[in-house]
Amino acid sequence: MKKKLVSILLILSVGSVCLACGLEQATDNGPKSLLGGSKDVEETTGDEENNDDVKIEVVEGYSYSDEYKAAFEADDRAGTNYKKSGDAEISEFESWQEAYKSLIEDCENDEMEHSYSLIYVDDDNVPELVYTTMNNQLAIATFTNPTVNIFSSQIENIKYIKGKNSLIAHENIVADSTINDYVVAIKDGFFIQLAYGSSRPLDVWAEDSFDENGDPIISYWEVNEQELSSQEEYDETINKYIDTKLVVDGFENGGESADDIIAKIDSME
Repeated sequence: MKKKLVSILLILSVGSVCLACGLEQATDNGPKSLLGGSKDVEETTGDEENNDDVKIEVVEGYSYSDEYKAAFEADDRAGTNYKKSGDAEISEFESWQEAYKSLIEDCENDEMEHSYSLIYVDDDNVPELVYTTMNNQLAIATFTNPTVNIFSSQIENIKYIKGKNSLIAHENIVADSTINDYVVAIKDGFFIQLAYGSSRPLDVWAEDSFDENGDPIISYWEVNEQELSSQEEYDETINKYIDTKLVVDGFENGGESADDIIAKIDSME
């Protein structure tokens, strides 16, 4: 429970400090091998046509575990609603294009460098917007119609299964040598948390919790507050919520510039 509370606080803290980048706190709704999946998905045959000539490949014959289905029904909301800079209330938009361009404008106004990418997490025709916040961390926005819901923390990479509504966000908290994984989906336009995994040294203050290079030796694992015995068991448990062998990069090649992503958005109107 403690780790889960920490993760929620991290989401809220990032939301409260990145005001100009669309993470203004409004209404709260709610190791490495794991994310080493290939970018080539062999069983991708059906092209789904979206706006204009935009197409995405989705995994055929993908099935969902009982654990995924139960977590999806639980509807544990994990995102924060976007409040445009200058708006007193949660912002509403007539289209996803208008919403994302507003968010991008807020990001660009903070005079930091940002990159952007459009991906399709679930199977509708509206993409999600992945973008960099401070310190090159990542956030992801989805259009709820008429609002925007944002999932963020100290995320360093995002991977997902195209069109299958399963995404894993990975963060490495150096301060306490903790590695966290969030498996999320979209339900009724809002991000929901399916699973929260955490791994770390059993005692982060002990000298023997680190190797000769100063890297932490992972000896404690948990998923959804259940303690596990090994990295293998951790990976197996996470894979009940998302098949990490089928994931692709949600921010491939470091994203695109604001001008390029806006041009892409405009071409999809």
